[in-house]
Amino acid sequence: MDNLKRFLYGGAVFIVAVITWMWQTSSDEDATTIDDLSVDTEPDVFANNVEFHQLQPDGSLHYRLRAETIRQYNLEQLTRMSQPKLHLLSDSQPPWDVASRHGYIRTRPGPNGTTEDVVYLREDVELVQTHPANGLVTMRSESFYVYPDRQFAETNQDVMIDTEVGRTKAAGLRADLTSGVLTMLSAEHQRVHTIVLPEQFKKS
Repeated sequence: MDNLKRFLYGGAVFIVAVITWMWQTSSDEDATTIDDLSVDTEPDVFANNVEFHQLQPDGSLHYRLRAETIRQYNLEQLTRMSQPKLHLLSDSQPPWDVASRHGYIRTRPGPNGTTEDVVYLREDVELVQTHPANGLVTMRSESFYVYPDRQFAETNQDVMIDTEVGRTKAAGLRADLTSGVLTMLSAEHQRVHTIVLPEQFKKS
């Protein structure tokens, strides 16, 4: 495939992102904030090398979550994790693999009035997808909220997105993992900035 075709296919995620850029500061009241998660009690459940499967109504796998350790606090409805790894499936997109050093799960009211699981990840967070047309897409930040039921992820921390043809940096990100639409956030310290270098990220 020549360079022009590689740019059109591999850069598709950037085309969507450019259309949906939002120039605002990271102090926007709608931006993600980190919860105060201090817990003084002992965990109700402690386990090592845990794997959890969430199924769709038809019995198919929706997502798989693994962690080296979990600590569950029933009163706070909170589960802490170390080295969490989330494998998130979609009907319309290739799966996403998400990993970090630490994280937690908490149940909260969703936008449609029902409850939903919120997975908060911190320290070296990485979201990776291998797309048959766009190639490898990697998003990195120091924290991310992931909403598995809605196939949505967001952060108000600095984020870096690598594709086959370039790199984008922004002050935050809202990602619809089903459609692939990425909404970039800008701040005084970090404007949305894209470098397109097809050969830099070319597969060997």
